[in-house]
Amino acid sequence: MRKVWFLLPLLLLACTPPGPSLSLSPSRALVGEEVEARLMGMTGLEAQVFVGGVEAEVTLRAEERVRFRVPAVPGGPKPVRVVAGNREARGELGVLGTVDPNRILLRLPIGQDPKLPPGFTLIRKDDLSGCGFALAELGYSGEALGKALEELEALDPSYKADPESLWSFGGISGGEAVGAPLAHRRGYTGQGVKVAVLDTGVDATIPQLPGYDFVEEDTTPQDAFPGGHGTGVAGLVKEVAPDAGIIPVRVCDENGVCRASRVVRGVCWVVENRQGPTVLNLSLGGDTPVEALKLALQAALSQGIPVAVAAGNQGNQGSPAHYPAAFDLPGLVAVGALEAAPGTLPGWQPAPYSTQGTYVDISAPGTDLNCPLPGGGTGSCTGTSFATPLVAGAMALWLQADPSLTPAQVYQKLTQHAKPLPYPPQAVGAGVLDLSQRP
Repeated sequence: MRKVWFLLPLLLLACTPPGPSLSLSPSRALVGEEVEARLMGMTGLEAQVFVGGVEAEVTLRAEERVRFRVPAVPGGPKPVRVVAGNREARGELGVLGTVDPNRILLRLPIGQDPKLPPGFTLIRKDDLSGCGFALAELGYSGEALGKALEELEALDPSYKADPESLWSFGGISGGEAVGAPLAHRRGYTGQGVKVAVLDTGVDATIPQLPGYDFVEEDTTPQDAFPGGHGTGVAGLVKEVAPDAGIIPVRVCDENGVCRASRVVRGVCWVVENRQGPTVLNLSLGGDTPVEALKLALQAALSQGIPVAVAAGNQGNQGSPAHYPAAFDLPGLVAVGALEAAPGTLPGWQPAPYSTQGTYVDISAPGTDLNCPLPGGGTGSCTGTSFATPLVAGAMALWLQADPSLTPAQVYQKLTQHAKPLPYPPQAVGAGVLDLSQRP
């Protein structure tokens, strides 16, 4: 009898069905690309999907599978949970972060030429005898990088495909962080829209339209500020809206002093010379309001020109009101700065220097951003000054999508689609700028 009781638990264990499981195809994908989870041991008819703790948009639910879009999460391996009722299946997805979506690295045996399906081109191939494999650089003209990697590896058991990761010296790509590459893939690049950068001037290395210098009263608004400021701002606008036209308007001198009189004249010059959809970027301000500037900004807004302004960098000094950000004007968007918060679910937190106030409308990455320097090269930019052009670039994308939008409607689009953050509104406004889904 004891032998029977000893065998009974083993028999029950053998008859217990395995827990739910899943397989993902493709197993690597860019943010915004579709992935299919094939389910075993559970149904997908009422399933929810979470990638890296963030709920994903489900595009198809079926009995044995569920399809979803990769949400805006940082690159790298991310846990995937498919949940339906009290059943849950888990897997892992390789999220492709800062990569070139049009390049692929293919490892193959030395001496072989790659067999390539339509959509792929061979750029170069090197037999790396010291490492024991050949490396082919491929061009890719399709839309789904994750599926392309999977397709190549299915051609030959010896093929191993990698994305062309774009590494840097450790700074943050502001455009990448707010989902701008996804907007570019949807066709929104700022084409047909101009962004007037009222700042220290813009270096000639940044493509630009004719502007004006209110410091030296000439038509050459060069960036004479040590290390550049307006150059970095303009470069960040172009990172989000690469096809927008930059209008350089120099209102700040080589010492970084931006006299209110010059700013007022600069705003009015943009209004007077405006041709087509235009955005104003003001990465400047101070503690004393100037009524003439408020009237000038009202004139710009009334002419359909949305305005992005820096919230200020006095968060560590008690957050005094910062003007013109604190002006209560419909269509004027005050931008706070965020810094990376590794290991947290949102991934971002308010930068301690970012001025807080009830007038803060939205936030964007503003710490350790990669930005261009005068004369060429790349530096690191920090401050609400550099969070602001990411929003100005986003305004250009929305105006390209619908040039009839009023500044108040642009404000509504930005805040409506911002990704909420678990911090007070006076610190982050509606949340972090998000272009991953819209426009």
